[in-house]
Amino acid sequence: MHASSCARVKNHPLLIVLLVAGVAVAAAFGLSLVLRDDAAAPPQAAQTVVSLSPPITETLFEIGAGELVVGRSDYCDFPPPALALPTCGTALTPGAEAIVRLGPGLIIADESKGTPRDEIAHLGNAAFLPWLTAEDIVASTRKLGELTGHVEEANKLADDLAAALSRRAPENAPRVLLVMTPSPGKLEPITFFRRNSIHGRMLEAAGGRNAVDYDETGVPVISAERVIALDPDVIIVIDLNDELPANQRAQILHDWQSLAPLTAVKNGRVGVLHGKHFYGAGRRLLRAIDELQAEIERLKP
Repeated sequence: MHASSCARVKNHPLLIVLLVAGVAVAAAFGLSLVLRDDAAAPPQAAQTVVSLSPPITETLFEIGAGELVVGRSDYCDFPPPALALPTCGTALTPGAEAIVRLGPGLIIADESKGTPRDEIAHLGNAAFLPWLTAEDIVASTRKLGELTGHVEEANKLADDLAAALSRRAPENAPRVLLVMTPSPGKLEPITFFRRNSIHGRMLEAAGGRNAVDYDETGVPVISAERVIALDPDVIIVIDLNDELPANQRAQILHDWQSLAPLTAVKNGRVGVLHGKHFYGAGRRLLRAIDELQAEIERLKP
């Protein structure tokens, strides 16, 4: 083509418009690709889950994600439908073969010092949730909703837990010694619930001040002499059994009569509560707080 003809084509107004339009479209297309590449993809909810922690299993069912759970820990026993699921070891000793056989989309375990995170993560996608303090439980309940696509239900439960566990006992609240059931006919060793534990927070939410008013970091065992020195206003014994026959309840109360100098013993302010819900999660935990509150109201001076 002649040079002058080339110049006329290059400078043709329609060609210039088309070229500009083409560049604009290309730029816009390129920009849209960049935006899609840079945008964070929404998290994908797990389709199947193996839970290696009893409170996590219970909470998953509580928020409506039970149908996603295909495997449980050896110790998960609530709710009843969970018992039909295959067992997969525990968070401390995961059953690798059982977990791999199920091929879950997500493995969930509690985040504790002894949890072999690398070993579990090697078996598939894994999430580790703290479940020690009240704050842990509330935050991890919300996280379970995100992981399973049950955000609304999880947030509702978390809000209810946060509201209950944020309550503080008034300064004039009764001093309560909250203990576990000892062996029948034998009062010691006396195992108490620490102030710096979830049960300590439950006690305060129920309107009682922990008679053991320090943070115990070791084994929560206290001597009878120390209990006499503390002289709590109220003593409440927690038994793990869902069923507590009258003769066993009577034996528990009788054992405490050996500490007759205690004000709570002399004035009949020793109570017994029982049930696995005192070691449960979700709304069973809220039920336990309500029962504690009622017992404190019944026994307080």
